[in-house]
Amino acid sequence: MAIEKIDAVLYHRMVCTGANALQAQKEDVNRLNVFPVPDGDTGSNMFMTLEAVRTLGTPKGDLGEEAKAVAKAVMRAARGNSGVILSLFFRGVAQSFDGKKEADKEELLAALKNGADSARKAVMKPVEGTILTVMRECANVSISSSDDICTLMDAVYAEAKETLKKTPDMLPALKKAKVVDSGGYGFNIILKGMIKALHGETVEVVEENTSDNTRQSADFSAFSTEEITFQFCTEALVNIEKEIPEEEMGSLRRFLSNLGDSIVLTNDDEIVKVHVHTNEPLKVLTRMFLYGDPQFVKVENMRQQHSNMMSKAEENPEPVEEESPLDDDYAIIPVANGDGIRDLFMELGASYVIEGGQSMNPSTEDFLKAIREVHCNKVILLPNNSNIVLAAKQAAELCDEGVEVGVVTTKTIPQGVTSIISIDPSLSVAENVENMEAARTTVTTLSVTRAVKDAEIDNISVKKKQYIGLVDNDLKYAADTMEDCIRALAENVIGKDLVTVYYGKKTEEEEAEAVAEIIRSVAENVDVALVSGKQPIYQYIISAE
Repeated sequence: MAIEKIDAVLYHRMVCTGANALQAQKEDVNRLNVFPVPDGDTGSNMFMTLEAVRTLGTPKGDLGEEAKAVAKAVMRAARGNSGVILSLFFRGVAQSFDGKKEADKEELLAALKNGADSARKAVMKPVEGTILTVMRECANVSISSSDDICTLMDAVYAEAKETLKKTPDMLPALKKAKVVDSGGYGFNIILKGMIKALHGETVEVVEENTSDNTRQSADFSAFSTEEITFQFCTEALVNIEKEIPEEEMGSLRRFLSNLGDSIVLTNDDEIVKVHVHTNEPLKVLTRMFLYGDPQFVKVENMRQQHSNMMSKAEENPEPVEEESPLDDDYAIIPVANGDGIRDLFMELGASYVIEGGQSMNPSTEDFLKAIREVHCNKVILLPNNSNIVLAAKQAAELCDEGVEVGVVTTKTIPQGVTSIISIDPSLSVAENVENMEAARTTVTTLSVTRAVKDAEIDNISVKKKQYIGLVDNDLKYAADTMEDCIRALAENVIGKDLVTVYYGKKTEEEEAEAVAEIIRSVAENVDVALVSGKQPIYQYIISAE
């Protein structure tokens, strides 16, 4: 029987059946979890988030009221990065259903699109190849006059499945582990459960996962606990008496950016909720408690979670498949100096980082050694310094037969970071190099160091030990104080959207925060994030995009 509209009762049944389906397969989802960190809890977090809908009971209002109740329940129950994103999806759906007694296929599709948009907007640095991509693409299906709610949801699920298959080509960490995105897979399971509810079918609630261990699983041994830069998954939900002004929310976003990554932040007239991976959870919680009474707090050690997943994998080894669609792998090899910057490149998908940079240029042989180490037939080199580009190009010419090597002529660390983010593993090496070359030109790089001798360069007089400011490697400023140098450099970020400050190994965080404030005072409305790059020579390397 065709279903032309959904009401509160049917919507509630769809979400609950989605939760049941996820409960039955949450361990399958956990086994795929390698991004943003390989801690193996995505399925559990998504299920604990969605499970809250079961407590609502039989709907007593219209569709808009029920959708709002669902959104409120999952928002308060949200766990982990994927769970928070899922809750934001249902919040967006509820916003579209507000005031409606029921919804037809057009209104349902519009609600799904709004859910996907709401989730993406709350993530500070959305990454393609994750649940966010699956949500967006599945909501972009077209509908015809002959479709009903069931055929629409079938099309949505079919697109979600196809997008999920492509996620390893979008995200290097998934290719490395030979899996699809765990959050996207969990979302597929929920959609399939919702469709069963539309057809009048049920999914049996199970207390324990009944899946066997022959399902696809990530190779957690491919990841080291040392690759987890920010150790603690930190979450807090705080009840607030009045909505927090957007200016304060901006300040909170900048504060969180300085402490970690994987940030999801949302607030409404009742709560503010944060998820962040950080090494300083107490600082996060202290700031959050300023806004109201804490209702939920969670701090988990992700390195320990990863170790636990490794132990499970050793106890229950997965069967080895003869072929994998991910064998034709890309490797990205940047050059970097500074523990923080090296860690950042690894987080962004680098397979190998060559140590080097200003005054420490790697040789052609260093590049060839790295190319051999990664065992891939498609390799892209990011020299990140003008003095290293030639050695990288020579290595590309001398590499072993059968290995295709491309060189992006990145001349600064920020250019390298922007380039690696823009890679598309579904494209050829040549196509990626072309796209990454275009991406690197969108970045302005500022840097600060001290002069080692008196000099006259480009009509600028420099005295020994003065602070000198460079713009895209060209000397532009010389000043007696760091503040004056930064203030002059900051003129170059006016009109930019995002500034990232990488501070050096001899620079304290408090000093870096003072520099960030100077930049904010000169370039109003710009977001400034701090990263402990721990690089030598340059006290600050600043990226402006």
